[in-house]
Amino acid sequence: MTDKTNPEQSFHSNETGSAFNFDRKELNILDFGAVGDGKKINTPAIQKAIDACAGKGGGRVIVPKGNFLTGTFILKSKVNLHIEKDGVILGSPYKKDYPQQFLNDPRYKRSPHQSLLYAGRAQDIMISGEGTIDGNAQLNSTGDFRDTGNNAVRPPLLWFDECSNVTIRDIIFKQSLMYTVVCERCRHVHVDHITITENYFYNADGVDIIDCEDFLVENCDINCDDDGICLKSGSEGGCRSGTVRNNKVRSLCNAIKMGTASSGGFRDILVENNEVWETGISGIALEIVDGGIMENIMVRNITMNGVGTPLTIRLGDRNRPPAGSSIVTHGIIRNIYISNIRATVSKAKKFNEAERNHHDYLPYASSICGIPGSSVDGVTIENIDIVIEGGFPVRTINDARREIPEVSNKYPENRMFGVLPAYGFYIWHARNIRIKDIRFSIRQKDDRSAMLLDDVYQADVEAFQVDTLNSSPLISVNQNCRNIQLGRRAEQRNND
Repeated sequence: MTDKTNPEQSFHSNETGSAFNFDRKELNILDFGAVGDGKKINTPAIQKAIDACAGKGGGRVIVPKGNFLTGTFILKSKVNLHIEKDGVILGSPYKKDYPQQFLNDPRYKRSPHQSLLYAGRAQDIMISGEGTIDGNAQLNSTGDFRDTGNNAVRPPLLWFDECSNVTIRDIIFKQSLMYTVVCERCRHVHVDHITITENYFYNADGVDIIDCEDFLVENCDINCDDDGICLKSGSEGGCRSGTVRNNKVRSLCNAIKMGTASSGGFRDILVENNEVWETGISGIALEIVDGGIMENIMVRNITMNGVGTPLTIRLGDRNRPPAGSSIVTHGIIRNIYISNIRATVSKAKKFNEAERNHHDYLPYASSICGIPGSSVDGVTIENIDIVIEGGFPVRTINDARREIPEVSNKYPENRMFGVLPAYGFYIWHARNIRIKDIRFSIRQKDDRSAMLLDDVYQADVEAFQVDTLNSSPLISVNQNCRNIQLGRRAEQRNND
């Protein structure tokens, strides 16, 4: 892929997913004994319908109107599971109905793979329709699952593993016990126009793309407890050649994230034209902490209406090796281009009691942070508008002078360093940084600088503007920085 640091270049993602003609055969799960009363377990009937369809060369399996209680069932190659409007796949509340699924791969030694809907090494598969896949995650459940941090006992809704030509379209996913939609080591993936809602349990991510190649996530409406759209990497191939666009995302954690699992890295990825709203941690989080490489990443045209931190870029040293390997390399972040961001910083609103019991996070400054000897290299940020609403703890001159701990192996998050010595951008252990046309408006008193550069080599800052009530410096540059160019800049005062 060509150099993403050139804003005049653009990428075009071709339609991906399955091009198989599923119209050749249509089977209805009712004809295999399914009963949509929300009481009878329908796992055998649904599986028989899928197996019959695959045995006839592929086609479409229909889930009609009704509540079809089920445990794990497995989608096969050349099968489209089509859930009609008012049709519901309803997850069983009992662990015994979710047997573990195994491929011969060392990744499975890390955690069990259980899910409501599973596919392994399948080709040309599709989930579609205006119906619902409901994980049945009830806070007052009398079943086996509880809203705790014990990930191993809560199955995700959907897990596709080493599949190719995958399409997931139009479906409503709700009340997931764990991750919602997971595609791991898949190729040619298209997630389009799905809705994810009522995800109140811990770790209930929206869409997780893990070590996939050629993927497109678009037109989705995601509202969940944990990360909204999360790219992860635990294998040497990493995530590569993908696009995330035209989505509306809310999360009590991060809206759009690359990491934390990052040993295989992230390459050639475009994130554009997304709306983030009422998100507790970061709107965009780009993280390498396990020795992988992140390069050629473009983020552009993002609106954030209520976010704890607009942007977090972190190169760390947790150093978890790829699955099946004991070798850990040094992580790299390079060639990142970010433009046209409009963000309002505020504490995320909670809309119900379940949300009020989770993740009570305060806002933090945006940051670009490496570690000693491994700098974040080559980041361009331009045309950014950030409004800091106020109503947070007032930060003093002591906060501005605070020495930041390295904590290079700590879990990466916007709050990992505590209060940062700048309220807008903190840049630490970085090189070849270009910042242009940045506008901050802060609506409360704060004695910190708008931007602080610390151990930065070669940075160009131009047209940096602040509308502020404060007399603190616009930009502070520590003595350990070199080759810093501060061009045209303006500071506005608001004396209202």
